Amino acid sequence: MNKLFEVPYNFSISLLNFYKKHSSYISFLYLPPYKDDSINTRTSIETKKKGRCYMPQSREEYEEHLYKINKAGLRYVVLWQDIDNTITHNMLDYYARLDAFGFIIANDKNAKIIKEYNPSLLVICSLVQRLCANVSKKDFCYYDYLLLYYPFNRSLDALKQLQHLKDKIIIMPNTLCNIDCPSIHHWFPPKDKPFVQNRDCMALIDKHNYVKRCGLISPEHLCLFDNYVGGYKLQGREYSTDMLMYICQIYFDREAPTELYDMLGKDLSFKLQAELNSMSLNEYYNIKTDEIINII
Repeated sequence: MNKLFEVPYNFSISLLNFYKKHSSYISFLYLPPYKDDSINTRTSIETKKKGRCYMPQSREEYEEHLYKINKAGLRYVVLWQDIDNTITHNMLDYYARLDAFGFIIANDKNAKIIKEYNPSLLVICSLVQRLCANVSKKDFCYYDYLLLYYPFNRSLDALKQLQHLKDKIIIMPNTLCNIDCPSIHHWFPPKDKPFVQNRDCMALIDKHNYVKRCGLISPEHLCLFDNYVGGYKLQGREYSTDMLMYICQIYFDREAPTELYDMLGKDLSFKLQAELNSMSLNEYYNIKTDEIINII
């Protein structure tokens, strides 16, 4: 059975209408908290312009979007990703009144607080926690889902060793990030060292090896992972609405037209296809397995 997708919401009504039309593929939408409540992994690029990680400029506008999501028959969860921001009962009351379905959170303390507040609220472990080391031995009793870090996209046989967590595991198939990237430096960069993509992104500074270490799972290959995960998350809140709809459509359809790789540029697209053709799918999706098995 095909698994459902967590999908990003960028406060575009066109995107919401698209999601309503394709609701049978979607588990829930995820979106940031209101800008005054907490920072999130895209706070540094939020703007007042729609289409570039847009954030509503008033609570009234923000709440109107949440109302429209619920009216469309869709569910949403809130990205509470700041590891140092303990969620309060006042905040939980606020989002509960707005019919939030749950939260994506960055530490066990908040997970416990939310589940003790209301056990029916969904709690998802954020990618910010970068789960890899000792993941098979950790206690995830306060979590409904665990978003595993990029290396698992190329560690299929390691996923097979986590069968006791299978129904909780979420992976992000459309990431273009390097599977060796530490990542934390660009999620919440310090003020004295802002993240500069052309300088700090491993995918850009090591283009020669990029395709060899890219975390992308092509849509038609999701079937290789279906039996070992509980679902998928599609990333891209900062993308344009048209790009988000395009990405969602090809993953919903599980078909990868040549245009999929246009996101990489013509040269990298060609190299990625050549990399896929140079080995079996089992080899390609296990390029990181030996390393991951040694630490999980």
